[in-house]
Amino acid sequence: MQTRSPKKAIPFALRLAGCLVLAAGVAVLAAARPAQQAAKGNDACATCHEDAAKAFARNPHAAAGEASCAACHAGAAKHVEEGGGANLLAFKPSDLPTVKAKACLACHADDQAHFAAGPHGQAALDCTSCHSVHAAKAPAALLKEKSSKTCAACHEDVMAKFKLNERHRLQEGILACTSCHDPHAPQNGAQTLGGFKQEACLKCHSDKGGPYLYEHGASRVEGCTVCHEPHGSVNRHLLTTPSVPNLCYSCHVVAPNWHNRFDAKSTNCTTCHATIHGSNLSKIFLK
Repeated sequence: MQTRSPKKAIPFALRLAGCLVLAAGVAVLAAARPAQQAAKGNDACATCHEDAAKAFARNPHAAAGEASCAACHAGAAKHVEEGGGANLLAFKPSDLPTVKAKACLACHADDQAHFAAGPHGQAALDCTSCHSVHAAKAPAALLKEKSSKTCAACHEDVMAKFKLNERHRLQEGILACTSCHDPHAPQNGAQTLGGFKQEACLKCHSDKGGPYLYEHGASRVEGCTVCHEPHGSVNRHLLTTPSVPNLCYSCHVVAPNWHNRFDAKSTNCTTCHATIHGSNLSKIFLK
C-alpha cells in the first residue's frame, strides 16, 4: 500500500514575496484607473475638439496621468450633454484672467502662489498669455515662444535696448530675461534690481560684490541700476550717462574745492577713485 508523501511547507519568505507582488499589482491597477478615466473623458471631448485633444495627448499635463479636459474645464460633462456651447463651461476663453489663473493655480499653487501679487497678475494677464496649455510640443515650461521672445511680445521698448552697441548678450542666447527676472514673483524690486536685488547682477559680476570694508552706498541702497542701464546703452560699461563726472556729480553734489580745477568734460573720476564698487583700503575708493 502506497502512502502519500507529506506536502512540503512553502517557506515564509516565498509567501511574503508573493503577497508583495500581488499588492504591487493591485496598486498599479489602481493607479492606472484614473489615467484610463481621464483618457476616456478626453475621448468624448475629441469628438468635437479633435486637434486640441490630439495635441494634449502629448502634452506634459497629459503625461501626469490624471489630467483631463474636465480637470480644468469644469462643467465639461454638461457641455457634452447639451451638445456644446461655451457658456456652459466654467472656464472658457472669454473668462476673466483671474478665473483662468485660478484654474492653473489649483495645481501650481505651491510654486506660483504669489502670481496675483506680481506685475503680470496685477496687469490682468493670465497664465495662457505666455503659456500654451494644450500644445503637444512647446519650449520649456510650455511657453508659446522661447522665454525672451515671449517677453518681447509686450516689452518691446526693453528689447530694443538689446540692439544697442553696449548690451547684455541676450540675442546670442548667453542669457535670457528670466536669468535676472522672475516673471511670477511679486514686484519687490525685481524689475529695478534695486536694494538687495543687485544680487541678480552679482550672479555674473561676483567680483563687484565684495564684501568690502568700505562699500559704495549707491550699490547697497539703490542698486546697480543707479549707474548702469542693465539692458543696453550707447555709453561704455552700460552707464546711464555718457559723462562719468556728470554721473558722479548727480549724487556727489558737494565735492572738495580743489576738484574745481578738473574739467568735467575731460576728467574721469574713476582715474583716481578706481575701486568705485567698494574697497578694503580707502573709504573714498582710491587705488
